[in-house]
Amino acid sequence: MKRTWLQFAVLFLFVAGLLASPGCRKADVAAASEPAVLRLAFVPQQDQEERYQAAYTALRSYLLEAMAMPVEVLQLDNANAALEAMRAHKLDVCNFSPWPFLIAEQKAGAEAFLVTGAPDGRPVSYHTLLIAHASSGLKTVADIKRRSRELVFSFEEPVSTSGHLVPRAFFHREAGINPEQDFKQTLFSADSTISILAVKARRIDVAAVSDSGLRRNIAMGRVPADEITIVWESDPVLSNVMAIRRDLPPGFKARLRAALIALPTASPATWAHVVRQYSNPVSSYLPATDAILAPYREMVRTVPGLQVTL
Repeated sequence: MKRTWLQFAVLFLFVAGLLASPGCRKADVAAASEPAVLRLAFVPQQDQEERYQAAYTALRSYLLEAMAMPVEVLQLDNANAALEAMRAHKLDVCNFSPWPFLIAEQKAGAEAFLVTGAPDGRPVSYHTLLIAHASSGLKTVADIKRRSRELVFSFEEPVSTSGHLVPRAFFHREAGINPEQDFKQTLFSADSTISILAVKARRIDVAAVSDSGLRRNIAMGRVPADEITIVWESDPVLSNVMAIRRDLPPGFKARLRAALIALPTASPATWAHVVRQYSNPVSSYLPATDAILAPYREMVRTVPGLQVTL
């Protein structure tokens, strides 16, 4: 699957329109009965389609028995499709990164349901990186700030947590950089792979990418590790939020939560397939809490220059 600039433009316009609508602080959620069919969706990362498909095929089989009801799985092209489907009550469960989840929470009636747990018992996390070509001479954030007027910089997609929200917050809070004013040019790219290859080709001087995306592209031989300099690494970033429709009956949500939390021990074979969709080691599902999402709510609320605001 290849995501296009058009898809991201549609996503931006969709989200911006939602957030500009009247009553944007209140969820438009109607009372709902238990669904006749449990509908799950996934948006695979580029180059990971087969892993995601295998993971959700196995998960569907497990939930058919655990929930004693029909289960449908949808493969979607982007977060826009998931937001629209959940808002239209045509989708019950989907994974989002923190920032798209906050949008889904506000405008699509989503509720934080579960997060993935690491072997140490904490929520799974990864890091945002600022990368440059090894020959650029850029080694520190001070180097970036000093030479900013000659540099082309790229975020990832506008609603990317690791590729936009986290690095923009860092620029504002710690580095004292206004990307649109201080860099020679500020761009958005579709994903980590495009940004990494652009840095390799010297078409972009500095890019915000995820560490998992960089590792994957190095492992696939797309870029030699010694051609990339990691200039900055963020604090841990929450990997994902499993969202569920808020208006589903509490008893139904409790049954589904229990089935998913029990999955690693109830069906180890299924779990082995499910975890292959994730870039980092995952050992469990954990209940989502408001505290986990609080840092991202604060970033969206306080950092200027975000193209999508809540």
